[in-house]
Amino acid sequence: MEGKKLVSLILLLAVTMSIIGCFTIRVGGKAELAASTEEGTKIAEKRCWYALWGLIPISDNSTDSLIPATAKKVRVETKITIMDALINIFTLLVTIETFSVQVYEVK
Repeated sequence: MEGKKLVSLILLLAVTMSIIGCFTIRVGGKAELAASTEEGTKIAEKRCWYALWGLIPISDNSTDSLIPATAKKVRVETKITIMDALINIFTLLVTIETFSVQVYEVK
């Protein structure tokens, strides 16, 4: 019985840690930022990697390289995609997490 409590506690802790985090995306580029309600065409996407549940970025977490110089107005979305969730199932054990950044050009 004591072993089941320990396993339950570890699982609860793992789920809790996978939900919370300190993920930071540095939004840059020369384009104007559009409101989140504006529709656009996806022009770029990348996966960002973080250690210690989002505390330390271990890949480039900037949108500078994603936004083309010709874009006038963009909308940036951050999300955990299905692929991110599948990767995180295995990497959360060592505190590594990913999530995706998508850039949309708004006309």
